[in-house]
Amino acid sequence: MGGSNLRILYKVLILLLLVIALTYALTNIRHNDDFNKNQIPIAPVPDKRRYELKLYFGNPQNDALTVERRVIVSSEQREEKLIVEELIKGPRNKILNTFIPKQTRIISINTIEGICYVNFSKEILNNPWRKINEDMMIWSVVNSLTEVEYIHAVQILVEGNKDVFEKIYSLKEPLYRNEKVLMDKVITPIDTFTRFIEYLKTDNYQKAYKMLDKSSKENLDFVKFKLIIGNYAKQMKNYHIYMYQTQKYSSGVVLVINFRKTTISISDEEDEMIEKWKLIYENGLWKIVLPI
Repeated sequence: MGGSNLRILYKVLILLLLVIALTYALTNIRHNDDFNKNQIPIAPVPDKRRYELKLYFGNPQNDALTVERRVIVSSEQREEKLIVEELIKGPRNKILNTFIPKQTRIISINTIEGICYVNFSKEILNNPWRKINEDMMIWSVVNSLTEVEYIHAVQILVEGNKDVFEKIYSLKEPLYRNEKVLMDKVITPIDTFTRFIEYLKTDNYQKAYKMLDKSSKENLDFVKFKLIIGNYAKQMKNYHIYMYQTQKYSSGVVLVINFRKTTISISDEEDEMIEKWKLIYENGLWKIVLPI
C-alpha cells in the first residue's frame, strides 16, 4: 500500500514539473514575440557586383566620341545610375575630354519599357557650350547608357524639363543610339610611341622619321635624324616598355616611360631607365617631339 502511494506521488511531481516547464516556455515565446515586434527592421546589405562599363568621352578635338572601358565593383543595383555617375567623374585617360560639369547631380534616373529617363540638375547647363561641339555631351550620355542590354533609348531632362537644350538639340523625344559620332579607334600617345620604338628596333628609320612633328622635321632632316637616333635605336633593342604615365599639358602630353632591360636568363640583373617624351596632336594624329 505504501509503494502504491509513492508511485502516485512521483507521477504527481512529474506532472507538476511538466506544467511548470510548459508555462515557462510559453512565457518566453510571448516575450520574444513582443521583443521582435519592437525591433526596427534592418535592411539587407546589397551584394557588390562587378560591372564592365563602356563609357563614351570626347576625343582630343571634341568632334567625336571614343570609348573608355572601366571595371567598377559597386553595391549600386542600377547599372544606368552607375554609368551616369562615372560620366560625371570624367575620363581616366587624360587625353580624352568630359562634357558634364562635375557639379551636376542626378535628380532621378529610371528605366521604363526600355527607355531610360535621366533627370539632371541645372548645373549641367554650366558648360561653355559654344566652345565645344554641343551635341557631343548628349550623345555621350545616350551612347553610354544604350550599351546596357535593356536600354534602347534615353530621355534627357534638366530639372524635369525637356526643352532646355532647344537651341542646341531637340530633346522632346527619347534619343536612340548614334554610331555616326563614334571613332573607330583612338590612337593614343602610348600607341604612337610604342610604334615609334618598334620602327627604331627594326631599323625602319624612314617610318620612324614620318612620326615626328613638323617642328622636329624642320630642325632635323632625315640623314641627321638617322645618324643621331642610330645609337639610341641599338640600345633600345635590349629594352621594353614596362610602365608609363601620361601627363597632360596645354598643347600635348608628356609620357613618363619606365623601360626595363629584357633579361636573357634568371641570373641577369634587371636594368631599368626612365625617360620623358613629349607628343603633340597634329592633323588628327599624335606626333613625336624629338628632344634637341
